[in-house]
Amino acid sequence: MARLEAIKITCGAVVLALFHGGALGADIPADSLKIAAGVVKATGYETPPAKGYVVANSTNVFNDHAVYGTDVTGQLRLGEKVEALAKVKGWDWMLVGKEGTGIGYVPISMLAPEDKYVAPLGVRP
Repeated sequence: MARLEAIKITCGAVVLALFHGGALGADIPADSLKIAAGVVKATGYETPPAKGYVVANSTNVFNDHAVYGTDVTGQLRLGEKVEALAKVKGWDWMLVGKEGTGIGYVPISMLAPEDKYVAPLGVRP
């Protein structure tokens, strides 16, 4: 019975590692990020799970990660490459930027890792 429990725990750890892209994000100090005026700084950030992202579903960019209905600071189009600066720690939101400056937040569910993105028919990244 102990062996079966050990196998279950090992399998669970492998699934968890795969779900998180193989590694948990390292902390990024909030003060080390350049954030545009009007964008609310989160209390904690971590490295994004993937190196590059593509917009999988068109979405607005919001000025705050914690409140729906906040100001829209921009839009991302389907297939557009995104500069993912940091993942908001404890939230499923990504700080996206232009030229190294955070312009707002998008839900991670709207993005796909660049190496896993498959463009819909007729859409080029």
